[in-house]
Amino acid sequence: MADAGSSTSTMNGPGWTAFEARKDLEVYGDNAHLLFVADLRLNFDDVDTFASTALTDGSNDKKCDLVSVDRDAGVIVVAQGFVKGNPDGKAPPANKATDLNAAVSWLLAGDLDQVPETLRSAAIEARDALRADEITEIQIWFTHNMDEVKNVDDELDQARKTADALVRQNFPDAAVDVTYAQVGRKTLEADYKKIQATILVTDEIEFPIVDGFETAGTSWSAYNTAILATDLRQLWKKHGTLLMSPNIRDYLGVRKSERNINFGIKKTAKERPEDFQIFNNGITAMVHEFKVEGEGDTRKLVVTGLGIVNGGQTTGSIGTLADADVEALSRARVQVRFVKSSDLEIMESVVRYNNTQNKVETTDFRSKDAVQDRLRAEFEKVPDAQYRGGRRGGVDDAIKRDRSVLPDSSVAQALAAFHGEPNLAYNELRQIWDNDATYARFFNEFVSARHIVFCYSLLKAVEKAKLDISSKDTAKRTKAETGHTTFFSNRGSSLLLVGAIGLSVETILGRAVVNNYELQFKQNLSPEKARELWQPIVAAGLAFSSRLTNATNLGLKNQDRVKQAITDFTGLIEATRDADTAKFDTFADVVLPAADKT
Repeated sequence: MADAGSSTSTMNGPGWTAFEARKDLEVYGDNAHLLFVADLRLNFDDVDTFASTALTDGSNDKKCDLVSVDRDAGVIVVAQGFVKGNPDGKAPPANKATDLNAAVSWLLAGDLDQVPETLRSAAIEARDALRADEITEIQIWFTHNMDEVKNVDDELDQARKTADALVRQNFPDAAVDVTYAQVGRKTLEADYKKIQATILVTDEIEFPIVDGFETAGTSWSAYNTAILATDLRQLWKKHGTLLMSPNIRDYLGVRKSERNINFGIKKTAKERPEDFQIFNNGITAMVHEFKVEGEGDTRKLVVTGLGIVNGGQTTGSIGTLADADVEALSRARVQVRFVKSSDLEIMESVVRYNNTQNKVETTDFRSKDAVQDRLRAEFEKVPDAQYRGGRRGGVDDAIKRDRSVLPDSSVAQALAAFHGEPNLAYNELRQIWDNDATYARFFNEFVSARHIVFCYSLLKAVEKAKLDISSKDTAKRTKAETGHTTFFSNRGSSLLLVGAIGLSVETILGRAVVNNYELQFKQNLSPEKARELWQPIVAAGLAFSSRLTNATNLGLKNQDRVKQAITDFTGLIEATRDADTAKFDTFADVVLPAADKT
């Protein structure tokens, strides 16, 4: 760790430069830096939707700026951020790290009646996920723009110990690893380098091999062989997660569960070492150079530089096997494909197409769907909008966000919420892609690019309304705005409001709608222009947000409460429309299908 007084030059390094280039984060003020770190580490595809849910920052946030509960990844992140102007030569405030000890206590064990509104919903969601055995790791972060120092690490380690003890006490059946990270200048630059697909291990490494073969393309070559599992273990012991520098995610840890791929890898290596080579998918690694030397028993592959693109779970699982298992491991081999190229585009594509983040995502298969093909073609005509339709983006996505891209997850959530299932949109997003019947409900023959813009822009209008209110000084908020803040502090509230407005659409338009999938704006608008049209309707809907709050108590999991809350909301919109006809009629005039004039 750097000393408090030893300034480094990393403040102006490429990672910090990339952060300063993220103009889309400026609206988040003091939380912008924290969100950039989260983007690098978690690699979500919609920063605004993530921020709308995860940020807890407020005057009574119990020393916690962010709580992310990702059930799919099995990770809870609890974070505090701090940015200092002119930080050179200054140490980060250790009390900010100390605050995280209180934060995890409130989150995991605090009396819910006493937990403040900004954190209560996050606490309910985190505890529910832990009880459901959906969490494998809790990460505690303190992010700042100064040099990392040891006393901050010591405070974070204390927060880690507190969280670990609370999990063991309150969730005894949960198998959870608790880790901490101080993300200052040095670590930010390291995270940035990883996302840039840099090979950080530059050693010359020798692998004894039996045989292998080389293949080549116009600007690349690859050597395919099998290496000793014990050699892979030694590499892990020496370099750890630096081996995964091109990989979007590091080794994810191991749970003693047959459902966990890493546990299965360890079990196979110990119990069936001779068969490991054919049972395991193997590894793809990028290298600067490779060459084969020797013959027969002395044959070896010599590589310079090594970065594992795919197979991080295999590497980490073998690398963390106990010493007692080494004898069995000596009989196991791992298939490896070593790739070299001087073409940056080729290398980025190797990362993109090989890195499956622990498994092939269902969106990868849906990307070939006829509906997605049609939608991508339709979006070519939508101004300032790009839609990938399940196709993965490049490795730069986490560091350079193109505001014109409509993220797949947000599109799916907006469609599901607007068409009456905000609970599904919030709690079971993966099911929209995984389950054929669910997928077909939202991505069907009726859905169009312009209808997606219609729904997606409503979600963005709701998120904008939340950001505007939360950014306002607490003392300057009206009573109504304070009530809206209470509503928005609940997890899933944004999608619930989208669902409530979606199911009130006939009342809002003042006419019958035969098929809601036909709804779109008369003009072919960009998502940003469409969001502006929705903003007055969202403001009107927020007036009745208190009627929706009861449905958010369990993170939208109680479907009966969700249905009743939306029914109450729709009734109030109906009772109010006549009192503010102009606002609703103005919106109705720009929406298709138009009113039947016959």
